[in-house]
Amino acid sequence: MPTLLEILDQLKLVTYETALLGLFITASVILLSKDWRILIMALLAQYILVGIMLMRLVRPDIAVLKILIGAFICPILFLSARQISVRPSFAAENWPFKFGRWRSFSGGMRALADQYSSTPTGLVFRIFVGLIMILVILTISSNFPLPGSAAPVTTAVYWLVVSGLVTLMITEDPMKAGHGLFTVLIGFDLFYTTLENSLLLTGLWGSVTLLIALAVGYLTVVKGTSLEEDA
Repeated sequence: MPTLLEILDQLKLVTYETALLGLFITASVILLSKDWRILIMALLAQYILVGIMLMRLVRPDIAVLKILIGAFICPILFLSARQISVRPSFAAENWPFKFGRWRSFSGGMRALADQYSSTPTGLVFRIFVGLIMILVILTISSNFPLPGSAAPVTTAVYWLVVSGLVTLMITEDPMKAGHGLFTVLIGFDLFYTTLENSLLLTGLWGSVTLLIALAVGYLTVVKGTSLEEDA
């Protein structure tokens, strides 16, 4: 069983460019996907990749703490989304006399899915927006580098912030909007940590993000419950 120090030494072998490519993929997945399981896995991967970048810039314990913050946030989001996803199946299995209501609810959800698929923010639109974002980010990062940051780090910060903001603008789902918000916060944290790597500020920032995760989870449950009651 490798020790923590051995794992950190192996992670340091990952280059900036490799971590940047991973961030491009994970943020694109958050922008394009609607499956909450995939969203949560992509968010956790973002925290790990940013932690790998920070291992070359700050103290290793700070970088590990950033990864642990993501490891606490993702289970909160998972439990909230899981609670909503299993509720209709539980009701259909244990309350057969409400099958008519369940069928109505299923039909309403399908209609809602069709509505989202036909809106201008569909998959093709999001892919087009993602490609435009990549071109814009590469241009901005080369012309306006962040002070004290390497070129891949600058590109990663711009990409995370912009892709997170775009995700926030094109969705009304609390879970997906929460992932967009966390993507923005990860990008900001990557830049700010290179300027101020205090352990106290890292702890305070982690507490704030955990509170935001609880708020996103609460809004997800509330919206899921309201959809079920309206069905």
